[in-house]
Amino acid sequence: MYTNRIKDLFFVHRRSQIMINRVEIKREARELIRTGRVSPLVMTAIVLVISYVLGRVVNLVTYGTVFPELYDLQYLQNVMSGMDFDAALTITSETMEVRDTLASNFLSILVGLFTAVLMGGYYYYLMGIRQHFEMSYDSLFDGLAVAGKLIWCEILMAIKIALWSMLFVIPGLIAAYRYRFAIYNIMADDSLSAGEAIALSCKQTNGMKMDLLVLDLSFLIWALVSALTLNILDVWLKPYMVLSDLAYYEEAQRRLDRAPYGGSYTASEDPWNNV
Repeated sequence: MYTNRIKDLFFVHRRSQIMINRVEIKREARELIRTGRVSPLVMTAIVLVISYVLGRVVNLVTYGTVFPELYDLQYLQNVMSGMDFDAALTITSETMEVRDTLASNFLSILVGLFTAVLMGGYYYYLMGIRQHFEMSYDSLFDGLAVAGKLIWCEILMAIKIALWSMLFVIPGLIAAYRYRFAIYNIMADDSLSAGEAIALSCKQTNGMKMDLLVLDLSFLIWALVSALTLNILDVWLKPYMVLSDLAYYEEAQRRLDRAPYGGSYTASEDPWNNV
């Protein structure tokens, strides 16, 4: 009975092939947001606030103001008043103080690296929510234990995606989907190196890239709505997207006969066992 419920929840049969049931996966993600112990909404708000504050600090050091967007408003105001585009751009550039210093560059890099580690901890927290564990707030910093691997993995992925993008946009996009589960792999199995996590992600996403693209496109309307709310809606949208994505990651692991989140894989963990 329980096995049948799980099958209906995540997957459907079509011509003897297992297809991921995106609608049911997203429904369960919404349910997890509502019922998760240590609210995903609160945890996401903490992550977003930390990221926002760090970003504003970088702006202050780089531009001398916390809100450089005000310069964009000044430019638009000058253009709407009838000023020539080039003249408006010149005035804005003269007004804006860009401090391209070693300190600002170093701070930007430092914040980027810290954010990568912070997001690793956030993914680890949501992995626990997916398993119905009670995750504490300090799980957000569990990424510190594998900080070096997370940072190196992000660097390697950025280089690889950039190189593929030099051929054309589409190869770069495919590469991004190919490496999509690499960070998850490190958080699920800290014995993996950054290179191994990326290589494993390539295997996991084999035959699943189109499914992941469709999943992303299904969030497009919500992303536009969030933009209209100055991204405040991201407090709900971010965990919704990641929890849905993790369901795909779990299935990718099972297809390779791997336990979804580390440990020994057993047939009883597979919702399609004895089908």
